[in-house]
Amino acid sequence: MSAETQDRYIETKAQLSRLFQSVEASLNGESSHPFHAFRRQAMDKLQDLSFPTRRDEDWKYTSLNRLLVNEYGHQAAPKLEEGQLAPFVIGGEEVIQLVFVNGTWNKELSRLSAKPDFLVVMELKHALADPQYKTLIEAEWTQWALASDSALVAMNMAFAQSGLFVHIPANKVLENPIHCIHIHTKTDKPQLTSPQMFVVAGKSSQLTVVDSFVSLDADAVYFSNIVNRFVLEPNAVVYHYKLQNEALEAFQINHTEALVKRDGNFSSFVLDLGGRIVRNNISAFLGDSGTHTNLFGVYLGKGEQHIDSQTFIDHAFPHCTSNELYKGILTDRANGVFNGKVMVHKDAQKTNAYQQNSSLVLSERAQMDTKPQLEIFADDVRCSHGATIGQLDESSVFYLKSRGFNDEQARSMLQHAFLIEVLEHIHLDEVREKAEALVFAKFDS
Repeated sequence: MSAETQDRYIETKAQLSRLFQSVEASLNGESSHPFHAFRRQAMDKLQDLSFPTRRDEDWKYTSLNRLLVNEYGHQAAPKLEEGQLAPFVIGGEEVIQLVFVNGTWNKELSRLSAKPDFLVVMELKHALADPQYKTLIEAEWTQWALASDSALVAMNMAFAQSGLFVHIPANKVLENPIHCIHIHTKTDKPQLTSPQMFVVAGKSSQLTVVDSFVSLDADAVYFSNIVNRFVLEPNAVVYHYKLQNEALEAFQINHTEALVKRDGNFSSFVLDLGGRIVRNNISAFLGDSGTHTNLFGVYLGKGEQHIDSQTFIDHAFPHCTSNELYKGILTDRANGVFNGKVMVHKDAQKTNAYQQNSSLVLSERAQMDTKPQLEIFADDVRCSHGATIGQLDESSVFYLKSRGFNDEQARSMLQHAFLIEVLEHIHLDEVREKAEALVFAKFDS
């Protein structure tokens, strides 16, 4: 780390410490709440951790300098009207809708009327104070978070405003999704938001969670630092979709981790369209035999966007499968990064793991760095990985133009066809239609 970078990160920590003290002073009676005691522990830990630099192998292609140089603030969330949500809504009254404005849960705009009685949806701070969930949250959330060696995870925990706790009990199926709409607005000072979600799926249960990240102001500057953790009990099925369309000068870092127990099935889908610097850390730990994990991703970068996807699938037990497919399109001066790692331990016999990353680079100044990895220590496995980087097939462009499409239409159709293989893995029609509409809007922008 250069002396300049080291000085910058020291100043960043000092600024975050001042911000934390300011937030703490505004809490009044809530400063003694167990949740704030946890935040204080996280802030103390943050002081002992280092922010990653390009000298760290996993951050080789992504610098945080531009992100951390800002002095962030915490401002009260503005009042929004229900009509402002219309462009971001998915489905109708049957969908559970949770709205967060600049990191704070807005209960007035949220819609919980579709929530069945068996489903628990509440703020983490309230769940932590509830004897029914306190032990679970301390064991699977707070201790897990405090054990992390990531400064960004600690930062999230220290500044979280409205963490979300979701629990579906054993043998229950939630037919319609939970849709979390994270809305950001322009503020006087760049805003730091820390969305966090802890989901526990009971034995043989099933649910779907959709996260939409959007901005009402195209030129807003803010940092969305996300932490999600999913715990799947035996035979549980969980789908998690992230539809990211942040402001083009915003920053987003997404840390999502799933612990999948025996015969569980976890599927993650990440769509990245907005943001100046975007980083995804997606990890799945297959914690017993018979588990399956899907990791899917689509990314479109224009201008000077930087989109970095890091995935990790840990096969530690036999008879488990995983499937990973990421596709993206880059143009102008955009940068893309994909680093997918699959670890197969020596006891993980009969593992079946597939991984593929494919990208289209449509301009000379755009760049894609890809590194699919397999580390296999078992001998009775079926594993494959691959990566391709290419351009549009000009003969296909010519063919479509000969059928009456103009050049722009032909290229847009081919780009969509390139991505459709991934988009088809979205299992809910309304979510897939929303994702496709966002992709088409990005093509037209």
